[in-house]
Amino acid sequence: MLRIFERQILRKIYRPIEEGDIWRIRNSEELNRTISGEDIVKFIQAQRIRWLGHVKRMEEGAMPRKVMEGRLFVGRRKERPRLRWMDDVVADLRAMRIKQWMEKMQEREREKWRLIVEEAKTHPGM
Repeated sequence: MLRIFERQILRKIYRPIEEGDIWRIRNSEELNRTISGEDIVKFIQAQRIRWLGHVKRMEEGAMPRKVMEGRLFVGRRKERPRLRWMDDVVADLRAMRIKQWMEKMQEREREKWRLIVEEAKTHPGM
């Protein structure tokens, strides 16, 4: 749905083109060439992975890290549990077949984590 919305916005931004006396809306192939094949969903997934590494490298008492690692002790509803932000990020890393990602996001492995974030932007399975 996000990709569909992106296309709608891009078609409004880049407007119809005039060919002779006829105006036509740009097709998806023309829009892909214009945006150089960038994909908004892959970009968002890469940013989530990047943010995960950033927060995990923060010191123990930092508020974003406390919030991400904290647990609420509230009764759960009986229906299907909702996915959390972390569940989505872990699913993205599994889809990329990244193993030992917890170790790679540590300070000493920062360059490896950057490579993972860059790969997320172009990974075909996402």
